Amino acid sequence: MTRRQRDNLIFIFIALGSVIFLKWVIPAYTPPYPGYGVKASLLPNIAVSIILIISIIVLITNLLTYILKKEVPAEDAEYPDENESGGSVQTGKINLLHLAKFLIPSALLMPAMQWMGFIPAGIIFMLVIQYFCGRREPVAAVVVAVATVLLIYTAMRYGFGVPMP
Repeated sequence: MTRRQRDNLIFIFIALGSVIFLKWVIPAYTPPYPGYGVKASLLPNIAVSIILIISIIVLITNLLTYILKKEVPAEDAEYPDENESGGSVQTGKINLLHLAKFLIPSALLMPAMQWMGFIPAGIIFMLVIQYFCGRREPVAAVVVAVATVLLIYTAMRYGFGVPMP
């Protein structure tokens, strides 16, 4: 199986999963509309719809590339072994430490919000993620974290009328 075939298979499963979420999971597990703000299903529906649209676009692009015979015959032509500077590019390898650097703070975010509130937990989360992404300028990291969290809090609380923890 070539990488392109594997990618197509993955995008097909993502698209099917998105349809399942839109048709069954989100409607079945969304609480009823409380009468204020927006429905609880709005954000999940938007996010899953975007994922579905992107998956379909990639599948159509790959299909059209194959139909129009612009397919590069070499299996790894799309994924070069060297970058522009001559260094090695590791594609197709999973770095579990890098994955854990994002999953662990994300998993701890909701309990932290219940314990200390949205604003402090969100700022700490943003600072940790920025640190793991390589941002080392403390002033810029704090400004980005505080501005982002306050913008989201203001939009959710006063724009959409959703009570925040």
